[in-house]
Amino acid sequence: MTPDRAPGQARSPYEIANAVGEEIRILNHRTADGSCAYPDPTSVHDVITALHAILFHLPQALGQAAAGLAAIPPDRIRVALPDGERDTAAARQARVTEELARAAETLELARAHVASASAFTSGLDRLLAVEEEDPLDGLVSVYQD
Repeated sequence: MTPDRAPGQARSPYEIANAVGEEIRILNHRTADGSCAYPDPTSVHDVITALHAILFHLPQALGQAAAGLAAIPPDRIRVALPDGERDTAAARQARVTEELARAAETLELARAHVASASAFTSGLDRLLAVEEEDPLDGLVSVYQD
């Protein structure tokens, strides 16, 4: 059961988005020294795949935020502007929708690149330590004599 569907008070969209951002911040700190955070290629692949999932869902979240803003009647929005600037709430709503659509397009491109990286890392595995002397060498030499 996901935390938002658990019994009790549901989190707001802001609380959910803020929690995702905080988790990414923690990930960045935890992996700052990549040598300790990623002991093998599989661990890198797993993180890349999880980040891909985030990028997959972000364009929808941005579109829904834009739709949420567009659904608010412009007469219920007050635009705080610097001195001398002229704008309307409807114009601002349209600009936000346009910018979020551009962001979603950029995220789609990023997602495609991360998907490629995930595909490439899926073919990597950690190297096993190879002993200097193979124990079978002794057996081979016995039969060769």
